[in-house]
Amino acid sequence: MAAVTTAAAFGSLSVTLAHAISYLTRSLINRYSATTIIQLQIALETNLTAQFAPSWVPSEPLRGSGRRCLTLSPSAIPPRPVYNACRTASVEWSEWIALLGGVEFDLFIDPGCISVRFGSWDSGKVSKFFTVWSEMAHATAECLPEPCQKASGKTLAQQLLEIDEDEDEQLFAMIADEVREPSWLSPLITQFPAVPVPPRSKTSSPVSICSVHSRSSSSSSSSGFTFSSDESIDSFDSATTLSTSPADERPKGKLSRRERARQARVFVDTSKKEVTNYDGGKTTVLTGGVMLGAGCTTPQARPAAHKRMDSSNWRSARA
Repeated sequence: MAAVTTAAAFGSLSVTLAHAISYLTRSLINRYSATTIIQLQIALETNLTAQFAPSWVPSEPLRGSGRRCLTLSPSAIPPRPVYNACRTASVEWSEWIALLGGVEFDLFIDPGCISVRFGSWDSGKVSKFFTVWSEMAHATAECLPEPCQKASGKTLAQQLLEIDEDEDEQLFAMIADEVREPSWLSPLITQFPAVPVPPRSKTSSPVSICSVHSRSSSSSSSSGFTFSSDESIDSFDSATTLSTSPADERPKGKLSRRERARQARVFVDTSKKEVTNYDGGKTTVLTGGVMLGAGCTTPQARPAAHKRMDSSNWRSARA
């Protein structure tokens, strides 16, 4: 019976010390390594167990409570169990108490309850007790049913299926956000940029396009077209004037030498107004071109000129 009581007391002491040590060392996580913190926790558990075991009676929580009070102050050395643990783990007490708030407080470690009181009796400013951990409150919380288990009677497979559906919805929502709002956006232009117009000369005139053709015809003038030909040479020159767009216009002064030479060869005979008939018709313009032609004439042989006989020529003429 005594062995069972001792085992129960030791188990209760171990659980209570675990909560007290966790409360004291959780502020060191950002300052010291995990190895140092583990060494400090082991040293604290060993030293506090040796000090609290004689006065630890779970059936009488308040018995020997004064001997289980740890007074921690930034202006004094901590109790021996805490001081020895600091030396074992190489932890500076000044840094530790500063991380705990830098104020003096009393930590009461009793069976089934851990409480803290801030302030000191010497200064006359002492706060009320604050419960850090209570075995009764912890047991009550464990006995209460979980809200999700009470409200839902679904099987494990159904719960896992719902979790998978939620994950799929989150994944598709992320994809939809990326598609709707891509990370890269090309610049948008609300109107086309203005195209610069080349400067136009006020004295510019339509470009004269001259073409030279070779064909047998007679001289004629009709609808702004001039044709000239010789009886022995099949050639004629035609000059056509067309209006082009402003972008294709060029001033007269900038015509090439070849174009100026072509324009110089054009001859307009204004004295001839009659129309030259050919093949029973007249000169006609079809789709912008000039159809000219003359009937093929058979060359007539000219009569041989008879030479007069000169009396001085005593020889007879031979045919």
